[in-house]
Amino acid sequence: MPDRRSLLIAVVAAIAAALACAASVQFATPVDRALPFLAVVIVALNVPIAVLPLIVVENVIADEPTRLLAIGIVMALAFAFVCGADGIRGAGSLTRPGGSEDPPHVLIVLLAVLVLRWIPFANVVLWRELIILGGALAVAYVMNGATLAVVLALFSPAWPAKVAVMLFVIAVIVAFQLRRVKGNNLVVETLIAFFPWSGVMARGWPAFVRPPHQGNRQYVGLALKPGSAMTIDVPLHAAAVVVSGANVARLPCGTLLGTLDGRPITAPDWGFMRRDQFFASRNCYPRNPAGRIRDYGISAWIDGADRIALPYEARTIRVGVNPQLPKDALLQVEAFE
Repeated sequence: MPDRRSLLIAVVAAIAAALACAASVQFATPVDRALPFLAVVIVALNVPIAVLPLIVVENVIADEPTRLLAIGIVMALAFAFVCGADGIRGAGSLTRPGGSEDPPHVLIVLLAVLVLRWIPFANVVLWRELIILGGALAVAYVMNGATLAVVLALFSPAWPAKVAVMLFVIAVIVAFQLRRVKGNNLVVETLIAFFPWSGVMARGWPAFVRPPHQGNRQYVGLALKPGSAMTIDVPLHAAAVVVSGANVARLPCGTLLGTLDGRPITAPDWGFMRRDQFFASRNCYPRNPAGRIRDYGISAWIDGADRIALPYEARTIRVGVNPQLPKDALLQVEAFE
């Protein structure tokens, strides 16, 4: 246990680090604005030297994806320095050769969950997140390790909260049987590295296998109702058309939304990966994803745009919408690429 003097030094160091990072914020994303919070996490990890790379990254790298990934890597390295290759061992602190102590695994889980789930702060529903946090800490305490607790916290739904409660009750029971199993904190460190898009990790992990990409686009912006059909002129050199559904998130994966020149269209709902829609959705990740990452942190998601290749030098396409879809469903022809 740290004495009062050590605790006071740690508090002063955390305040100083937070103020330094606050003065260094150059950009307006929720991840950039959370830099002071990340500095406090780093001091709590007992790796204050990692605050300097955070400040350097914020002031040197202008490209947003590169900057956010660099911030994630700095945080991952801070956790890696504390956890080590074999993870946090035991319920007490670890002592480094120099005499300083590493935080216990329960604190590691607390800090990891806050980083992964509480950014953006404006989107936090406190009582729901406290349920997730409490469950994760309980699993960490029983397992005497961090890995399983952090993974469960990331993938657990806060909507509906009762699902999260049941998940962690089961997890704690199972943890009593698995508490001798060693965790691999490389998993935790990898998750932390991508915390600027933790929502994509939690709800759209296939994106790491089939990442979305976008080509040069000519936007169309058509929304077709069930039973309707339309012939659309194809721009010169277009190789694909981008489509998605609207109000179809509750339809089963692979539902026929319509046809394109007789070929089936089974695109998901455009917003099915949103945090407040995903766990009620029955859609699947697109086969040829054409969306982009939207928002940040646990609120990050990828829109459900799907890409359909066009015949070589096609001049027109005929799009028809399944008349058996719900009345409010729409087939959206977003753009040509």
